[in-house]
Amino acid sequence: MSRVQWLRVHKYVGLAMAALLLVQALTGMLLLYRGPVARLVDPAGMTSQGAGPATPPGMAVMRAEQALPGFSVVRLFAPDVEGATYVAEMANGAGEKRYASIDPAGGALLRAGTIWAFPVEAALQIHYRLMAGKVGMALVLLNALALLTMAATGLAYWWPRRGPVSKHLSIRWSIAFRLVLRQLHRTLGVVASALLGFMAVTGLLLIVPEIVAADGPPALHAASSATRIEQSLRMAQSAFPNIRLRDFRLAGGQLIVNFNAPERNPRAVHRAIVTIAEPHIVSATRAENSTALWMTVLPLHGGNSFGAVGPMVLMIVAVILAALAISGPLMWWQAKSLRRRSTTRKQIA
Repeated sequence: MSRVQWLRVHKYVGLAMAALLLVQALTGMLLLYRGPVARLVDPAGMTSQGAGPATPPGMAVMRAEQALPGFSVVRLFAPDVEGATYVAEMANGAGEKRYASIDPAGGALLRAGTIWAFPVEAALQIHYRLMAGKVGMALVLLNALALLTMAATGLAYWWPRRGPVSKHLSIRWSIAFRLVLRQLHRTLGVVASALLGFMAVTGLLLIVPEIVAADGPPALHAASSATRIEQSLRMAQSAFPNIRLRDFRLAGGQLIVNFNAPERNPRAVHRAIVTIAEPHIVSATRAENSTALWMTVLPLHGGNSFGAVGPMVLMIVAVILAALAISGPLMWWQAKSLRRRSTTRKQIA
């Protein structure tokens, strides 16, 4: 393909997907520091008050279900750091979702409502599926393909034929704003192209298996007491003693329990599946034996595999992506306005 063709593909794909790319960039920024941002945005609903006896997970399930009659907890996240809360994801028979946060110190209900009462959780669902189930995930997949295409075509169009690379990345701040904008767009895109491509590929590896997987309504659990849930949790914990609980799902008559496995990577989990009615272990899988692709790809996509610096670098990349998603359509609009004014002047002359 010629440089003109590379540019044409880059321009039209970018214009078509700019809005979605901006949404992905903004929500991705929030999710890089999901817990701290949630506590910053909603301290009353997402921060433990630290007063009262410790509340076990089974009791947290009961408190959430008492607060929202007709809804059952399908997943409960345990506090991940000091000051964090339990967060319960809930559903009813019609497939409607609700959320609740419970204080692990005393068991008080701190917040309950739709997903919009939990802004960071809403950001996660927008980033992952645009709040539209598998249709939304398909759009996210197209978005990742578009990002990969633009990273490749933009780099191909820019690739210098002669002269030092630094010259082809320099920005002349003294020229007209529209030309400065064009040079900024070019330089930011080239510098970040490898990482943008990396984010697109890891995003594809996360979303494709979810689209392929069978989709159905959440399996609501039968009414269970806090005592029964605690018994099942203790059974699961016996498979992974002294390992911290991350979350568990209540599906039918089973508890699917995830324990943190930082020895593999920051997002990895050991998993135990336990029955609730008469607790016994159905299966127990250590993180190093798991074949789940997400367990390898998610810490790469979120930057956690690279230590504390990883999310910081990805935050910069997300800011650059947001800037590119805004500056691209703005450049197109400027060029179109310039052509229109030129045509008008010629007609007048």
